[in-house]
Amino acid sequence: MSVSGQKHNPGGRVKLALPEGVAGDAWFSNCGRYRQALIRDWTVAGEKPSSAMFVGMNPSVADENVSDPTCHRELMFAMSWNYTRYLKGNVLDWRATSPRDIPHDPSIACSAANIPALVDMAKDADVIVMAHGRLHRRYGVILDNVIDAMRKAGKPLKCLGFNKDGSARHPLYLRKDTRLKDYP
Repeated sequence: MSVSGQKHNPGGRVKLALPEGVAGDAWFSNCGRYRQALIRDWTVAGEKPSSAMFVGMNPSVADENVSDPTCHRELMFAMSWNYTRYLKGNVLDWRATSPRDIPHDPSIACSAANIPALVDMAKDADVIVMAHGRLHRRYGVILDNVIDAMRKAGKPLKCLGFNKDGSARHPLYLRKDTRLKDYP
């Protein structure tokens, strides 16, 4: 699933090791600028996996071998909720550690492969957690398309709370005991 060779460097410095017993995978574009999916699996052999899918703003440095702080935090939420797999996709699949580094042109910030990859992961998810934070309004149509695709997946759509503007809260600085809420 992963593309080998030189990948685009999104600029992040913080890379975290995967917890012991957790296998990683990731789907990248051939150029490495886009990451459509990140997977972490700690399902016990012979057991059926249960998956929590998170939909963030955009990917950063996490790949099949390392996590970034956001993905690590989401993984810890998934583990604490007793899931055995963590699936990660994003509204925009352009890899950058800062939102200001995301291309302003929505057609560059989100590749044609992104929403189909989200739909693929949603098929395997038991719950979908919207965790994208506040996106610039120029990406509004993409966000609407992602939300529509996730609703059509027929899985419970949740979030970790709401920002003042009504967007789904980003999980990085939330308390470990933050509870899931229905995503409207």
